[in-house]
Amino acid sequence: MRTALYLGIVFGISSVASSALSQPVGQTKALSHAIHAVNDLDTTLAFYRDVFGIDGKAMEFANPGVPLLTNAPGVSLRLSMVALPGGTRFEFTHFKGLERQPAQARYTDPGAASLVLYVRDIDALVAAAKKAKATVVTTGGAPIEITTTKGKARSIVLRDPDGYFLQLVQETPAAGAPEGSIQRVALAFTMEDVAATKRFYAGMLGVELKGADVFGKDPALAKLIGAPENVEFRKATATLPPGTVVDFTEFRGVPRTKFHLRVRDPGAPALCVQVENIQGMVGQMRATGVNLISANGELVDFGNGVRNIFVEDPNGLNIELFERPTPPSAAK
Repeated sequence: MRTALYLGIVFGISSVASSALSQPVGQTKALSHAIHAVNDLDTTLAFYRDVFGIDGKAMEFANPGVPLLTNAPGVSLRLSMVALPGGTRFEFTHFKGLERQPAQARYTDPGAASLVLYVRDIDALVAAAKKAKATVVTTGGAPIEITTTKGKARSIVLRDPDGYFLQLVQETPAAGAPEGSIQRVALAFTMEDVAATKRFYAGMLGVELKGADVFGKDPALAKLIGAPENVEFRKATATLPPGTVVDFTEFRGVPRTKFHLRVRDPGAPALCVQVENIQGMVGQMRATGVNLISANGELVDFGNGVRNIFVEDPNGLNIELFERPTPPSAAK
């Protein structure tokens, strides 16, 4: 009788967890921005300005909720938010007031992040990046030919001053592409396991990742990311409102170490996502064992009705979730 009761309890818990993973109680509303923690904000901003013409303005961010949100008592924040073509925003964060531990991932490490820039003149940008002492990841140190969904293109992978990966892709500009060196952008992350990643994003955030479950090889991709020729990969992709493409790639055949830094550590990537029903979403995450990073695993009052929290995805990526109150006029 005890055994039957125990098994019934276990089965019940398992069923609840399975239901929680397949039926999200909250929903992603939009990708607000990507986040990149830096060692020195002025140095990083100078790099992006001199190489890409991205002109960010530094500002102190004195919200008292920051230490709770990042689970770092006494920390202060200086940041810069830049707008990129296509509506994607990129936030550089410089945390101060306590120790930090800079680190850099290998491209194949779960949790590694890359900003993908589709550009007009890759050779000019690579020359500018090398002048700014950027590290080249691509084998051979020069752009190579790759195959994209739009056909052949030239591409290279670099690191910015904090080790964040930058993939430059030169392809034929689309009709109506904005003027300037950058036409559009995408985000790319390395995942540990495609099944776990799909379960998390679909089951917790209501974001469907599409892609083949079969591993393949591509010598050009291996060369692009500075990996051995025999590396295998598989990819899943999502498009987050307002239209940012986010790729997740899993590698095998190479050593991998999960890359997870604290929010404040230089080199730490993150995503900031606006959601609906954040209370229910966080409760679901807590019930299924998701790591809730913010102080005591609780939502933080950021003022003006905004509540947010940092959580960790299965790959070690930090994700800031936030919810704004619905304006009275929109609620009618």
